[in-house]
Amino acid sequence: MAERRILLVDRNVAESADLTRQLAPFGYHVDKCLNVGEAGERISETTPAVLLVRVDHDLESDGNSTIEAVTSLADEIGEMPPTVFLADDFDLKTRLESVRVGAKAFFVRPFSPIDLVDALDILTMPREDEPFRVMIIDDDKRLLELFSTVLMHAGMEVEALNEPLRVLEALSDFRPELILLDQYMPDVEGRELAAVIRQETAFLSIPIVFLSAETNQDVQLELMKIGADEFLTKPISPERLVTAVSIRAERFRHLRSQMLRDSLTGLLNHTTTKEHLNIEISRMRRSDKNLAFVLIDLDHFKSVNDTYGHPIGDQVLKTMSNLLKQRIRMTDLIGRYGGEEFAIGLPDISVEDAVTVIDKMREAFAEVTHYAGEREFNVTMSCGIAMFPDYDDVPAITEAADQALYEAKHKGRNQIVLAAPS
Repeated sequence: MAERRILLVDRNVAESADLTRQLAPFGYHVDKCLNVGEAGERISETTPAVLLVRVDHDLESDGNSTIEAVTSLADEIGEMPPTVFLADDFDLKTRLESVRVGAKAFFVRPFSPIDLVDALDILTMPREDEPFRVMIIDDDKRLLELFSTVLMHAGMEVEALNEPLRVLEALSDFRPELILLDQYMPDVEGRELAAVIRQETAFLSIPIVFLSAETNQDVQLELMKIGADEFLTKPISPERLVTAVSIRAERFRHLRSQMLRDSLTGLLNHTTTKEHLNIEISRMRRSDKNLAFVLIDLDHFKSVNDTYGHPIGDQVLKTMSNLLKQRIRMTDLIGRYGGEEFAIGLPDISVEDAVTVIDKMREAFAEVTHYAGEREFNVTMSCGIAMFPDYDDVPAITEAADQALYEAKHKGRNQIVLAAPS
């Protein structure tokens, strides 16, 4: 994982050194300077990924407050890097000033380093959103082609269906995030088709948007009662069509994500992890490639909860999840397997590379300092790795990784064991 450069403005040398140490395991390299003026010189040389500024109530060297100095710097250089302010106390006036200068976040001490890392991740990690998947059902081939072209031009993936009676089969194959449905078709009415779709549990939450020439509001309300999410009247401008579809599809994607992911860490939950693992194994089988499946367990985690309390234990789990998200490829599988266990699927990787990647992560996690008030502590992790095709299905590979993890625990913890096929 490439290091991301953070520029920190802080006159408190001890605290800036401490923050630098806390961010290092998450791949952040911190450059430090003492005032905003010096930061401007650094930015003119190399733009950092994020500018971190400690709000100092003493005046800057030019006689302005810290935020005034940042405002002047923004006016001077034009485009500022994403800026995050750190403050020692809560002051609404200061918060408002930070918003006006375009701050992306504002943290008041004492704050959790994990919360800061979350904010930095959002600002620095590239987003590669998949296109929205939209199914259009209409018997009019001319309109079907028009709407498909408009949505595809907006970057969406479209399945155009002019045979409404094939809808259940098409839904299973395509798995859309939104259905655009005409009301009046020769063989079936849209409201009848929507009712059938809503009878299927797998499709119950998919938004259905009616797109029809029907203008009678009573009819439109009846359609809403049987499960429609919105009614768009033909003719419709391309801009409005794209906006309406995007809003509904984005909401569906967000809700689905909440159902599939662990609420604390944001990683895939246990069930979804195994489903995705099955998909990845099938994909590797078709392409004749390897896959490494890794089970990770935090060592002596019960002792962490007993000693420092469950809120601190939750912070440790979030630290682990953040480290995984940063050090694993975006195409890899990451899930919270349960409790203090995590699972990783690494497709298209050699045994040697898989062990190297996981071992570096193990070392990095052991270096992270966790805080419980004034107390500091470290946590280690044990790992079991099993390879496909040595173990060629989900039950076999998960059982092998679990046995390897048990062996790592039995040998003394804080180590990796690779499952050896018999």
